[in-house]
Amino acid sequence: MKKILPFSLIFYIFLMYYSITFLSFSITDVKGIEKFPLLTNILNFSFDIFGKNDFALRLPSILTGFFSTIVFYHITKFYLRKEKDRIFATLIFMLIPGAIISSVIINKSIYLIFLTLLFIYFYKISKIISYIILALMVFLDKSCISIFFALIFYSIYKKDNLLLSLSLIFLAINANYFNYDIGGKPRGYFLDIFGTYFLIFSPFVFVYFLFSVYKGTVDQKKDIIFFIAFFTFLISIILSFRQRIKIDDYAPYILIYLIYMVKYFLNSYRVRLPQFRKTYKFIFIFLFSSLILFDIALFLNKYTPAKKLTISYYFIKPLAEKLKQNEFNYLDSNNKRLIKALNFYGIKKGNKYKLIYYKSENKVSIFHKNKKIAEFDVSKLNTL
Repeated sequence: MKKILPFSLIFYIFLMYYSITFLSFSITDVKGIEKFPLLTNILNFSFDIFGKNDFALRLPSILTGFFSTIVFYHITKFYLRKEKDRIFATLIFMLIPGAIISSVIINKSIYLIFLTLLFIYFYKISKIISYIILALMVFLDKSCISIFFALIFYSIYKKDNLLLSLSLIFLAINANYFNYDIGGKPRGYFLDIFGTYFLIFSPFVFVYFLFSVYKGTVDQKKDIIFFIAFFTFLISIILSFRQRIKIDDYAPYILIYLIYMVKYFLNSYRVRLPQFRKTYKFIFIFLFSSLILFDIALFLNKYTPAKKLTISYYFIKPLAEKLKQNEFNYLDSNNKRLIKALNFYGIKKGNKYKLIYYKSENKVSIFHKNKKIAEFDVSKLNTL
C-alpha cells in the first residue's frame, strides 16, 4: 500500500492536469450541457471567478470528483474495518475509468455520483438529511428514477415503510416531471451496453464486477449499496434489449458497488493461509495493472488509431486557432453544437462564412457564397 499510494496520487493528478491542458471543449461536452441545464449555472459561476478558459471549464467537474472521493472514503468506514483497506478502496475508486472520465468531461455523471454517495453517507448517519437529498434529486434528472426504483426494493427488504412511501412518491413525481418513456422496438443493444461497461470499469475489472454482483445476490446481508447498484445494472440490461441506453443514466449508481468488490476481494484473500494467497496477489496485480493501462489508453488515445473515437476532444481548440489565423472569425455551420464549442474559443456566429463538418471524413470545409475556400483535416490538428 505504501508503494501504491504515492504512485496512484501522482497518476491521478497527471490525468487531471492532462484533461485541463490538452482536452478541448467538445461537441460531446456541449451535448452534456444541453441534457443537464444545471451545468450552465455551474459553469457560468466558474467563469465569473476564473475567466472563460479550459481551467474554469473543467474545474467544477474535477472538484466534484475530488469531493466524491472524500465522501466515498467516509462511506468505506461502514464496510471496511482497517484503515489501509479504506485507502485501498478509495484509490481504486479514484482510478476506475468511469470515475475519471466523469471528472473530466462536462456532463451530469460526476454530479449524480456525488449526490448518490452523499445520500448513502447521510442515510448511515442522519436519515432526515438523506431524505432531503432524495427530494432534491426528484427534479434533478430523469435518471434518478433508477435510485428510487432500487430503494423501493430495499425498503421492502428492510421493512422500512417511511422509505418505501417516499420512494414511491419520488418515483411517481420524477417519472411524471420528466415524462419518462420506455419505447422502441426490440433491437438488441445488449452487446453494446456490455461494451460500454467494459469501458467504464476496464475489461477485467468489469468481469470481477459481475462475479461480485453474483456474490452479492447470495450474501445474506444485503445493504443499500447493493440494491442501488444491482437494480440499476439490471434495469440497464433489460432496457438494452429494446433500446440504446445512455450510460450516464446508469453508471453513476453502479460505480458505488466498488466498495463491495473490494470487500469481497479482501475477505477472500484473508480467509486463506499466507502460503495460499499467491493467486490472489497475482489477481490483484493483474487487475490493478490492467486498470492503470486502460486509463492510460483512454487518455492517450490521441496518439493511437483509436483517436477517431474521441476526436472532438482534441480538434476544436486547434481548429479555432486555424480559423482565427485565416480570419474566419464569424461563421455558421451545419453542426450547431460545433459552433457552440468554437464560440468558447472566440469564434463568433455569423453569416459571411459557412463551416461544414464531415464527421465520417474528419474534415471541415469553409464556404463563402456556396464556394469552398478552405478545408482542414481535423485529424491532423494538434493541441500540442
